[in-house]
Amino acid sequence: MTAFARLVSTGGAVAATAARSTKVTELAALLGELGPQEVEPAVGFLTGELRQGRVGVGWSTVSQIEVPAAAIPSISIVDVDRMLDELITITGPGSAAARGRLLGSLLERATEDEQIFLRSLLVGELRQGALEGVMVEAVAKAAAVPAAAVRRAHMLGGRLGPTALGALTGGREALEAVGLEVMRPVRPMLASTASDVASAVTALGEVSVEWKLDGARIQVHRRDDDVAVFTRNLRDITSRLPEVADQVRDLPVTSIVLDGETLT
Repeated sequence: MTAFARLVSTGGAVAATAARSTKVTELAALLGELGPQEVEPAVGFLTGELRQGRVGVGWSTVSQIEVPAAAIPSISIVDVDRMLDELITITGPGSAAARGRLLGSLLERATEDEQIFLRSLLVGELRQGALEGVMVEAVAKAAAVPAAAVRRAHMLGGRLGPTALGALTGGREALEAVGLEVMRPVRPMLASTASDVASAVTALGEVSVEWKLDGARIQVHRRDDDVAVFTRNLRDITSRLPEVADQVRDLPVTSIVLDGETLT
């Protein structure tokens, strides 16, 4: 069985169980079998977060590709990752047809289960229960490192794929070497809940209350005159918020990372 066929099989097993511990065990076993080149794309495939981000393929393209399934698995994780790299380079007139041909050439080498997995992955409909929290625990189990160390590196590094690769190839030392880096987006911190206001105040010690203004959650990075604005999903939207970039560029600092909301 190829590594990609094993990945698809694992995804099916994870989707078929509601037990978190079983999901973690299945995913950890797979991660332990992968080579360094396979780890980052595999984590992206299983969590539905492609290393390449959006690749310009939607349901209209995928639904028009009808090719017979292969009888024997032959494509690799690296094959799929390279195809995605190539997809994002296809632009301009005729790009939809070109993407369709490229995707069709891969799908005709895929088994029926692999075709289903790939189609679902590309259109964002992969539902297999390998959520980030489960994958973080699986990475920790496969690399024999504390889950807290994986979570920290994931938050500061932004992407789970590179975090998993670091954990599996460099262990805890590699995870602890990850730090805040200006111009590299970090994952947003989420609020914790409390049973009531009194419990929250007791836990925090000193608090302040302010009006909540609903806008778009962003983080802004500045190094010298370079400014980048990212969404909570780590997408770069600097070109869409030039006024925010200009305001941060006017601040009397040379390096800063800001987290907040923008109101339109």
